[in-house]
Amino acid sequence: MTRAHRVLLWILNLLVPGAGLVLAGRLVIGIVAGLAWGLSAGVAIITALVHPATGSQALSVLTAATPLVVYAAAQVALVLHFRARGRSAVASDRDARFRDALVAYVQGRLDESETVCRELLRADPDDVEATLELASIARRRKDVRAARRHLVRARYLDDAGRWDFEIARELASLASAPAGRAG
Repeated sequence: MTRAHRVLLWILNLLVPGAGLVLAGRLVIGIVAGLAWGLSAGVAIITALVHPATGSQALSVLTAATPLVVYAAAQVALVLHFRARGRSAVASDRDARFRDALVAYVQGRLDESETVCRELLRADPDDVEATLELASIARRRKDVRAARRHLVRARYLDDAGRWDFEIARELASLASAPAGRAG
């Protein structure tokens, strides 16, 4: 979704709360927001016309504030939708770039694979997979010190322990290897 599309959806959502959400693919929440806004705005208008001076002041404030709350909720829902789509696009781009690095590694294009992994690490310094790939590249180049450094960094980054087995196996294989060139 381009920036122009997001702006148009935002303007439409400002004019008719929920309409931008419907067009953005959030059908249920858009319809609910539109109906809730329409009903609460109708109740506020009827209350103001029928009971301008009578009734409790709290009820008048509540009926007047309800459409504003629903209106704001529709805008927040649209912003959250845009953010979620943005994050998923970034994640899929990262995954595609990492696949490129793996393909380059398997095909023996180590410089290209290393370049992609370093780009990924510039974007996210805590990327465990890119760090492990750098360790594999260094091991394949017989640079034991660099491989060990990357594996230790990967172990530090792997809070969930998802890569513990692979890291331990690689560190064990490096421990039996002679110290490689300086990295």
